[in-house]
Amino acid sequence: MTKAIDTTEAEGLWREGATFVEVLPASAFASQHVPGARNIPLPELTEEAARSLPADRPIVVYCFDTQCDLSARGAARLEQLGHAEVHDYVGSKAAWMAAGLPVEGTDDRILHASDVARADVPTCAPDARVGEVGERIGDWPVCVVVDGEGVVLGTVRADALGLAADTPIEAVLQPGPSTVRPSIPASELLASMDDEHQDHVLVSTFGGVLIGLVTAEDLRAR
Repeated sequence: MTKAIDTTEAEGLWREGATFVEVLPASAFASQHVPGARNIPLPELTEEAARSLPADRPIVVYCFDTQCDLSARGAARLEQLGHAEVHDYVGSKAAWMAAGLPVEGTDDRILHASDVARADVPTCAPDARVGEVGERIGDWPVCVVVDGEGVVLGTVRADALGLAADTPIEAVLQPGPSTVRPSIPASELLASMDDEHQDHVLVSTFGGVLIGLVTAEDLRAR
């Protein structure tokens, strides 16, 4: 039986040399795909195509996102055709890009949020105090409050740090800040930020883990 895997497992298999197979049409593959992946559109997944894949290493099948069933069907097809270790990467290409993992293809010349995001944005734990945040925020517009896994819990604006140094951050925390995925094109992000009158936005993975901060000024400079 094929095994459904998440992005962490998929990345691990990729780094270990597993064979990645994208079962989307050739045009989608050419645009962006996991580096080193093979493209076998699902209607072309014949016995001959299956024999062209290495039999001595794991195979990871992916499509576009969680709403696409092609990866599950492709994985089942490869197992039926005799491959022993086949994985269905459920999140597929959308989750891969949202995690900021590398892709290649004709669209790799397009600037994305991940290319502009500043990973050195200051962060703090939810039990921090105003004084310590004030010391590290510097010229940044916000300090990002994250949990032990790096998941975004909220932000603290620089102009909210005028309280006593021992004031809990919770007193000035703004929950639910806007976030975007790293795969969004920079031009599209800037247009959205202009429409929403935002001067900065956080970039995070599908799991909410902070990648960095993008400012409208940085986007215009690129």
